Amino acid sequence: MNPNALHPAGLIVLPILMEIIAGCAPNKPERIGLTGPDVSKVSRIDPDHEPQAVAAAGVPSIDRKSAANRPAPIVQTGRYSVLAATPSHAQWHPLDVIIDVTVPEECISIEHAIHFLLRRSGYDLETSLQADVTELLAKPLPAVHRKLGPMPLKDALTLLVTPGFVLQDEPIKRSIRFFPVDENRGGP
Repeated sequence: MNPNALHPAGLIVLPILMEIIAGCAPNKPERIGLTGPDVSKVSRIDPDHEPQAVAAAGVPSIDRKSAANRPAPIVQTGRYSVLAATPSHAQWHPLDVIIDVTVPEECISIEHAIHFLLRRSGYDLETSLQADVTELLAKPLPAVHRKLGPMPLKDALTLLVTPGFVLQDEPIKRSIRFFPVDENRGGP
């Protein structure tokens, strides 16, 4: 039996199959631009009088160094879905990442547990600690603190040293330290 391409059923089925196959082809993700100022107006700006020329061209003045002032680029991730390409809150603030961990049995002290929790955060425990903080960190880790989460990393670290101490982070050095509660009331 020889299939005939000009058969009436073939004329109906073949275009339908072609549409189905074309619809299943993977789409290349595209970057969708936001509507912005007219580029032709921006290209005619005089470099000696940029602020005045920018205002005259109707282009908003934007601080180029500030990420907060730039519109978030929109990226198409699928056929019908788009996402704003912006960092998450946890990426801006690593101590706010939500964790759900079980501290291993090898971590026998509170200090070991703190180092375990900080190992992927980019933060370190400050080495010059007060005597009472050092004394607390040397104590055995309570069994109830072996399973932590889901909660922010900052809350888990605070939980390990409460109620007598509070956490203070130093984002520039990416380090944390603990202060006694009564000492913190007057400021760190």
